[in-house]
Amino acid sequence: MGKVHFHGLRVKPGKPTLFGEVGGTPVFGMPGYSTSCLNNAYVFLVPALRRVAGLPPAEVRTVKARLSRAIKAEGEREQFYSVRVEGGKAVPVFKQSGDITSMAYANGYIIIPIGTQLMEAGSEVTVYIFQ
Repeated sequence: MGKVHFHGLRVKPGKPTLFGEVGGTPVFGMPGYSTSCLNNAYVFLVPALRRVAGLPPAEVRTVKARLSRAIKAEGEREQFYSVRVEGGKAVPVFKQSGDITSMAYANGYIIIPIGTQLMEAGSEVTVYIFQ
């Protein structure tokens, strides 16, 4: 019916994201798990919708915080890891892509770059605050 520009991203959660067009109309296919869908909506969908609507890019609020505990990362994909900022600390709350409670307890996320296997407790991170 249309053209697929990409299907699958090197991100976690949210790998099965799709972007294409049908009859010249842009189409996003979002992941089915709630955590994946919400993260990818913040990172990809909202900026695209604002651009199509002729709105300026959203001002993303960030804060610096220190990780309250170590996080083992996958390394092969960029990770959007849900956290809660509490007392100057970034407290990891991510469980699995399908666990909505990860998002219920979070007020933002950090980005763990590809190639990272471990983020030590006390590491300074940038937290992207949910708006």
